[in-house]
Amino acid sequence: MQRKKALNKGLEALLGDAPKSKSNKTPKQAKQPAQNPTPNQVSISKIKTNQYQPRTTFDEQKINELAASIKKHGVIQPILLRKDGEGFELIAGERRLRASKAAGLKKIPAVITVASNTKSLEIAILENVQREDLNSIEVAKGYQRLKDEFKYTQEQLSESIGKPRSSIANSLRLLTLPSKIQDMLSEEQISEGHAKILLGLDGNVAESMAKQIIENKMSVRDLESALKAKTISSTTKKPKTRDEINLESALSSKLGSKVTISDHKGKGKLTIKYFSYDELDGIIEKISL
Repeated sequence: MQRKKALNKGLEALLGDAPKSKSNKTPKQAKQPAQNPTPNQVSISKIKTNQYQPRTTFDEQKINELAASIKKHGVIQPILLRKDGEGFELIAGERRLRASKAAGLKKIPAVITVASNTKSLEIAILENVQREDLNSIEVAKGYQRLKDEFKYTQEQLSESIGKPRSSIANSLRLLTLPSKIQDMLSEEQISEGHAKILLGLDGNVAESMAKQIIENKMSVRDLESALKAKTISSTTKKPKTRDEINLESALSSKLGSKVTISDHKGKGKLTIKYFSYDELDGIIEKISL
């Protein structure tokens, strides 16, 4: 298997033709379409926002801070556009566009390229992920849109975004959380580390624990300890040994899915959870290596 593209190779890696939507094969690197490397001064009134923008929230304070910088120094990095009728559609740089409007600019430097709908979404996700601006749920929803609207498999996502397949699978699993917990994660009331632990709980229990995390300002370790104590108090089974816990953690990390071990005097069972057929395929592939 070819070495996966790293995130820091930049947006250029995603400017080739998109894979056909019905194909199950991993998309190959295509030739870059012709584009103008010299920024154009484009009228802001002719630019509409990206219909595939993965970001759903914008920090107004940060937008205003960027607007103040633009007033003083101008727009340092051009935005990326594609033609749309008589005007243009934004591909990357919505924060810069919003800040430029707030700064009172009439035109903005832009590079105009050719990109399919698929590439427009890929580039928008990649630009934000590279700067770690998207929250975990926005990233997961961006990946899900590529799967739903463009028929991407997890393997194709891995190749296009430049992240391991296990990382893609773990991100998509966050969308199986109850909506209230997803909102808490989006608003950064809980961390992704908390959310990954809550994935192993039933919906009502997970929501109850999420509220406790916020009310008691629990760390991920505090949450693990609380759940362990809860388990011990509600069952007669002996607590897991440190070796069992470490082994579960190592296997979960290796397979990209939750693994539990039940042991009694050298006999027991090992359980691997999966949340989609793609994730199951990934687990089987790793086990088969």
